[in-house]
Amino acid sequence: MTDQLAPPPPPPGMLRPDARIAQTNGLATASLVLGVLSLVLFFTFVIILAIVFGAIGVSRANQGAPNRSMAVAGLVLGIAGIVVGIFFVASITTSVRQVDGHFGRSIQVCMNDRSC
Repeated sequence: MTDQLAPPPPPPGMLRPDARIAQTNGLATASLVLGVLSLVLFFTFVIILAIVFGAIGVSRANQGAPNRSMAVAGLVLGIAGIVVGIFFVASITTSVRQVDGHFGRSIQVCMNDRSC
């Protein structure tokens, strides 16, 4: 029998030399959070950050990092934020043109007659 002593445990907060560090993909998480926010805050820079972080997160996931689905979801939600923003601008523009067309003629007639 051999008396081999096990190496002492590492001090608190230190990793053992043979311990593996879990790989994370923080940009995927950030992309998902910003993607959700981009649906509400579509008029801010959050959309751009969601798309950029999502693209980088997918790239890192292709290299072996986890959370590929979170990165893709953030990317898709960022793109959806752009679509929501375009829809919002189009609807506001259409509404303003309709109101201007309706009231613009009335104001023009009123100004020409000077009877207002």
